[in-house]
Amino acid sequence: MKIYKAYYDSRNFSFEAFAETKAKAHAILLAGLKEHGRQYNCEPDWFMYGDSDCIEVVEYVLGKAYRDCSVIKIKDHKDLFEIHKKENQNA
Repeated sequence: MKIYKAYYDSRNFSFEAFAETKAKAHAILLAGLKEHGRQYNCEPDWFMYGDSDCIEVVEYVLGKAYRDCSVIKIKDHKDLFEIHKKENQNA
């Protein structure tokens, strides 16, 4: 199962939104940034840089481990959860 994480980092806050599609994650976060602006009396486009809103959206697959938004590659395509269970059974 895939999920999408949209994120935006400002000088003072980190913002995130999660959804089942890339477009929906982006739209949810965009709405959140606009609401944040209203709550903090910011300019309406406070998060814009030129023509870009600078929102990044990353696809995630459940059951995988990630490092810097990329899947951590496992030899032989082993399941990390199964590896964890075996290691803890032997402890």
